[in-house]
Amino acid sequence: MNNKEFRYIEMAGILRMEILSGFLKPGQFLLPEKELCQLYNISRNSLRQALELLTNEGLLIKMVGRGTMVAKDLDITKHESNVINIICPYDSSYVRKALPILIEMFKEQYPHVEFREFKTELRNEKLLKDLSGFGIRADLVIISDHDMQHLPLEEFLALEDIIPEQEVNNDQLVNVFRHEGRQYAVPLTYSPVFLACNPRLFSDNGLEMPTKDWSWEQFAEAARIMTRDANGDGQSDIYGLGLSSSLYRWPVLARKYGCSLQQESSGTLNIDGLGEFLRYIQTMIYKDGSSPAAAINDWELLAQLFDEGHLGMFLTTTLTTGMHNGDFPVTVIPIPMSPEAHKGNLTIANGMMIPQTSGNPKLAKLFAEFSMRMDYQMRMASEAKFLSVYPQVNKVVWTELELGALGLSQDNPEHLYFMHEFLPNSAAEILHSEMIKFWAGFDAPDELAHRLQGLFAPSEPPHIEAAE
Repeated sequence: MNNKEFRYIEMAGILRMEILSGFLKPGQFLLPEKELCQLYNISRNSLRQALELLTNEGLLIKMVGRGTMVAKDLDITKHESNVINIICPYDSSYVRKALPILIEMFKEQYPHVEFREFKTELRNEKLLKDLSGFGIRADLVIISDHDMQHLPLEEFLALEDIIPEQEVNNDQLVNVFRHEGRQYAVPLTYSPVFLACNPRLFSDNGLEMPTKDWSWEQFAEAARIMTRDANGDGQSDIYGLGLSSSLYRWPVLARKYGCSLQQESSGTLNIDGLGEFLRYIQTMIYKDGSSPAAAINDWELLAQLFDEGHLGMFLTTTLTTGMHNGDFPVTVIPIPMSPEAHKGNLTIANGMMIPQTSGNPKLAKLFAEFSMRMDYQMRMASEAKFLSVYPQVNKVVWTELELGALGLSQDNPEHLYFMHEFLPNSAAEILHSEMIKFWAGFDAPDELAHRLQGLFAPSEPPHIEAAE
């Protein structure tokens, strides 16, 4: 197909999408040919070919002396090309809280577009092929930054052309969805892992709200004071801290405590100071009893306990914890920092991808582009209390204290890092399996640290005797 043929087919596709989406309505006249040519940078001959094609399809009617009109009796429902199939992860806060806002705003401009959501596990490399076998052709896939590390990127469209010119909150937020110079997803929202608190439990126990200068001793003391038996049954039902064994949680505390816990290029896992940190949290869990040991391996249960007012403090993200809690104002507070603390915030991000096999790539691209519109980002941030990709939106929705505690202060922003940059999958799997007994209370911190040191020590090259 030569370039001229491509131009008229491309033009027909644009107009077809605008008609079937409801942007151009039945009975509405198109712009004059001269204006359409200027608007779409297309020759008059190619434009007329496109209009003829759509007229033959019954979408347009040529009105002599008046121009070209969208067919008045057009039945949009007969056309499948106004349907977008969205593949979503199970139990996604973005899908539950923000996607309905995006769809609502999109349908205000494109009222005839219909959306179908399919919830599934995204770490399957044959995802698109498997869905196709069930007759589902995916148009959009909502992912996390972690999901993208497992998906076959060659099966998705590059989306550099729809990243807006406005400055996104952080280049890393765009780059985490890039691979070998190609942009495979547009960022939707993101969240550093942060320390949330229930301010009522602080005030009920005579505790002042933490400041950025509070110490690890004050952190542990506050957790001890808030822990109590509220209903008098002989066991604690209010805890000062909800600590999780997830690698997306406790390493955030470890790094602020002074342990890098990052795999170096040599393959060594830097665990200097890990033993001391593990002793600290072991004391909180098993000696002070200020974190529920039974919930350590269940972050969803911890999230529920925090929402219900059973936890004073909880490491979380905006995508896990609803910031609009009806019972208490969820408040972001700073994590204590040792002099040896490591800068940077572990972050998770959601993005949107378009498969190569999309049955409606133009409409899917339009929807993905719409997700980065400033008016949508403002509504998403205000109503769902998610972080926007634009700093100017976050400045309106979030307080300066919150942005500072999140490490997103414009005066002194912290570096964002993602799990695959911090701990490769192989290292994360070893660390998780080796720590199971520690979390259960059966492994001494120093013994665990020593064992990990051996597992991640760089391999020595074989010694070869010199020839005589």
